[in-house]
Amino acid sequence: MLQDTKLFKFYLTRIYNQKMTHKVITCFFCFEQFEVSLEINTSFTGNDSEIYDCEICCNPNKLDYEVYDGEININNVGDGNE
Repeated sequence: MLQDTKLFKFYLTRIYNQKMTHKVITCFFCFEQFEVSLEINTSFTGNDSEIYDCEICCNPNKLDYEVYDGEININNVGDGNE
């Protein structure tokens, strides 16, 4: 039972330290806009990259963004095949 409690606290901490943000980006390939969900740890500051498939043409888009003081700034949307 104690292990279950520790595991529960671990997951609870992870859930509450996450921030979900929705951003609209323009596909690098078809130029259509679609929404992506970015989940970041509230204590994270720095740069990150993720790949999101376009909801319209299904091509991979590489999203480069920076997080500072809890705010997400998208720097570039590029070819995710590289």
